[in-house]
Amino acid sequence: MNLFRHIEADYRRIARDGLPDQWCIDLATLDDVVEAIRDHREHQERSDDLTRRLATIARTDQRATVVVLYALAPLLGARLGRAVTAEYRTDALTELAMVILDSPLDGPRLAHRLVNRAHTRVYKAARRVEQRGVVHIVEIAPMDPQRMAASVGTCAADIADGVTDRLALARFNDAARVAVDNGDLSASLWTAFRDHRLRRALDPSGPTSTGVQRKLASRAARRIQPLVDQYLHAA
Repeated sequence: MNLFRHIEADYRRIARDGLPDQWCIDLATLDDVVEAIRDHREHQERSDDLTRRLATIARTDQRATVVVLYALAPLLGARLGRAVTAEYRTDALTELAMVILDSPLDGPRLAHRLVNRAHTRVYKAARRVEQRGVVHIVEIAPMDPQRMAASVGTCAADIADGVTDRLALARFNDAARVAVDNGDLSASLWTAFRDHRLRRALDPSGPTSTGVQRKLASRAARRIQPLVDQYLHAA
């Protein structure tokens, strides 16, 4: 699946319904909003204001997430270049969706900062792909980005997929609690991962994580990655 085309198709469906009045944006159409965000070189302040406004709305309205993703997709594509694989580009767009929902929105050059943060995340994730073990070799790889598509799209999810995801999450949660009880995983690491990675992916309406919280969650993710591979990748 080409996630860039998926986002564009979702945006076109949203745009046909017109610019939502409750967003309180003084432009005629969503295409005008997208054009203004992309015009960050000539009118940086206007682009920053619109990006900040939509990223804030995105915490409670996933349509705004789609609009920001669509607006920033060309800038992200230019940042990645042509040498990367299609899978890498899809991972980068998925990271951009997470960054939009979980990043501080103050300061200038917001579009550039969101894109650069997403690029850094996907680059670090790609570097963590490796083989472990000698006799029983295990490959550690990032989560399939298709599992994240439903969180940024507008299409209704298949009920069977929802049941499967909930079951996988329940098993993952049980395994993590057992690891904490056995002393294989510290309670603080599990809490950081749960509150600032897992919960943000499922419920983006919560408060924005601080820089310290994101760093702690990143360290926790490395420790919990084996459980993610076992219980979530196969779901």
